[in-house]
Amino acid sequence: MKRAQSEVVGLLVIVVILIFMGVIYLGFANLAGNGSLSSQRAGMETENALNALVRVNLEEYDGKTVQDLVVECANRIDCDTLGYALNEVYGAILRPGTDFSFWAKMEEEEIYSVGVCSIGVVSSYVFVRDGNYYELRLRLCNE
Repeated sequence: MKRAQSEVVGLLVIVVILIFMGVIYLGFANLAGNGSLSSQRAGMETENALNALVRVNLEEYDGKTVQDLVVECANRIDCDTLGYALNEVYGAILRPGTDFSFWAKMEEEEIYSVGVCSIGVVSSYVFVRDGNYYELRLRLCNE
């Protein structure tokens, strides 16, 4: 009887050691995965910034939206106004010092671009106006 009890206690000690080692492994594995959390945060920030840009009515531009300004730029009416509006809106919603790149395309033809980011998280927004397909893309630069 004593021998059986000592074998059970030995087995219990082995199980406790394995559980302890598993907890330590999970702790280190969680520390190594923090890079993906920051990239998820950057992705959400990029998506939210583009959605804010698309949904805002610009009072200084006769209540037009960025979509309206992109359509005007595509029709070769005025692309400078779009650039001013982008800088104004992103200056208000992005953290100070955050650089960005922005592209607008109509039917796969680039009609407007600003910024020089080559690395960063990209978000896109698609809309249709007057039978034409438009795509807006925003990339926030990695710091």
